[in-house]
Amino acid sequence: MRKHLKYVIASIIVAATAQSAVAAFFFDASPNTSEATTVTEDAEPETVHLSDVEVVAARQEKSTTAEYTLDATTFRVAGVTDISDAIHRLPGVNLRDYGGSGGMKTVSVRGLGTQHTGVTYDGVALGDAQSGQIDLSRFSLDCLSSLSIRMGDGDDLLQSARTLSLASTLSIATIDEADLTSRRPELAVKLRVASFGTWNPSLRFGIANGSNFKFSLNGEYLHARNNYPFTIYNGKETTREKRNNSQTNTGHVEMNSLWKISDDHSLQAKTYWYDSSRDLPGPVKYYNNKSNQHLHDKDLMAQLRYDGRFASNVFFRALAKYDWTDLRYTDIDGIYPNGSLDNRYIQQEEYISAALKYTPITDLALSYCVDYWHNAMSNNLRANNHPQRNSLLQSISVKYRIWRLTATAHGLLSYISDLPQAGEKHIDRWKVSPSIGFNLQPIADEQWYIRTSYKSGMRMPTFNELYFDHYGSINLEPEIARQLNLGMTWSRHIASWLPSLELSADGYLNRVKNKIVAMPYNMFVMTMKNLGEVRILGADVTLSADFRPAEGHDLILTGNYSYQRAASRTDRTMADWMKQLPYIPLNSGGWSLTWQNPWVNVVAHGTGCSARYAETVNLPSSRIPGYMEIGFSLYREIRIKQSSLTLRADLINALDKQYEIVARYPMPGRSWAVSIEYRL
Repeated sequence: MRKHLKYVIASIIVAATAQSAVAAFFFDASPNTSEATTVTEDAEPETVHLSDVEVVAARQEKSTTAEYTLDATTFRVAGVTDISDAIHRLPGVNLRDYGGSGGMKTVSVRGLGTQHTGVTYDGVALGDAQSGQIDLSRFSLDCLSSLSIRMGDGDDLLQSARTLSLASTLSIATIDEADLTSRRPELAVKLRVASFGTWNPSLRFGIANGSNFKFSLNGEYLHARNNYPFTIYNGKETTREKRNNSQTNTGHVEMNSLWKISDDHSLQAKTYWYDSSRDLPGPVKYYNNKSNQHLHDKDLMAQLRYDGRFASNVFFRALAKYDWTDLRYTDIDGIYPNGSLDNRYIQQEEYISAALKYTPITDLALSYCVDYWHNAMSNNLRANNHPQRNSLLQSISVKYRIWRLTATAHGLLSYISDLPQAGEKHIDRWKVSPSIGFNLQPIADEQWYIRTSYKSGMRMPTFNELYFDHYGSINLEPEIARQLNLGMTWSRHIASWLPSLELSADGYLNRVKNKIVAMPYNMFVMTMKNLGEVRILGADVTLSADFRPAEGHDLILTGNYSYQRAASRTDRTMADWMKQLPYIPLNSGGWSLTWQNPWVNVVAHGTGCSARYAETVNLPSSRIPGYMEIGFSLYREIRIKQSSLTLRADLINALDKQYEIVARYPMPGRSWAVSIEYRL
């Protein structure tokens, strides 16, 4: 039956989407309401009307764990240029960026590695069993309604068991339920032109029937030559070179539908297609800048989410997803037999999840969730590995409120079964992972919250890490991570000239047993090794303030700072004892200052970090210098009756700072971008 599961899931998603469209438009399955209501796990009967306030900082959620959110308003007002820039504005996050538009971008949180950071797309977890890394460059900032990062489990009792298994979660949201009651079509057309031959048109179209159904279609195409200049320092000699073999062509199309069956039931469906063809410039080598590497990847995904309330105190959520990816990596070089390398990997994932929440009394909630997914990979390698993995996760969660204290507890049972290839013995692993969190409001009339949490979890090695080429290792052990966090959030309305001031701070201690470290060989292949035990001691601080010196003028200041001391604690006699883990800076942060005015809005912003090392033993030859990149933005929105025209200009890396995030992969220097967007 398992081999037919993908067809069952795909059929359910297609049928549900078609049925929702027919029912919503022709039969109007639910009565018209003057206000759209959304099924949530903590539905409140009271409606609160707030005055108009633009929140543009990395907003700290009032949760038992550290959680920060950026919304679409923040992207515009804070001068965010792309998704990698948005991630730099989140505290505790390290981004690996291989440079240029469309260059591969992966994220790591609090020194735990990219595989410990999950990514959800409109509430459904994304997966990559091959590498465990989600390339964030495939997501367009123009299509997002919000971007948030959560360290730990959070307070949502209807979240999937799969997200509970992750140390941290990056949540990407595209569906906006606010326009269900509108019958006006939504249309947004945008063209962005930038340095180094970058053309980036995008289109968004949406329509709602005015009561209970909304459909949207998003599309984007990106072309960039990426032939940006960079500087090589070789002793006393300095040369100016240009990146070559770095052209990229990527595009994606997605369809979203939201059907509000009734006030208590809703259905969301998404179909997503992504196609990318990228030349890989390879690492910079002295006097040898030649590269003939190419990466072509395709991704087809369909997912379904159902939220329902069957009684005043019983909530249910179901998720289903089918994901197919085709990745082909080629390299022309004389070191290979026949002069070329041509590797192809095809992955398939079928995923289902169900969660039930019950609130027997007002202040107590209980939930149970079960997730199952199957991963399979085929390839054309000589080793002929065709691994499969079955994952079954179950969780029990409790949330209790007393006085001004909220307490949550989660228990997760994980069963992972690997079948490397036909005829080989199963590799079965079991793990029980608990977590607990508290959030206290000490003073009733003060927006001051203190939180603390503890979480334990297991991260299985990926297929690449275990099986493929001489870069994998079948002897790798799963990582066991333990996280301890203590933090606070304080916010206040000071006066009319300072309507918003918010400060948050978190300190944390992470311990990882059998830490797996990825050492980049090139943009596609990593070398893997267990480090034994790693301790990560860190702190995250965020600040946001809104100053109003005069009517019609706002000065919005945001900032974030992170300290991460991540070091091996395996053996005092080893060379890497107490040395900083590769690619994790000791200090990092970002800031932005926005002046909103009646004429042209102005933004200054910067992100940077201290020096890092590309090797575990921190040799001077592997040191990557720190940097601070500063940019400026100008934008103006012009209202034209019921439509708008937005003009924007960006100066990126204005000081032409030459730096690297990944060793020997130089980032672009000074560049520009202009865009025009029309919205109906």
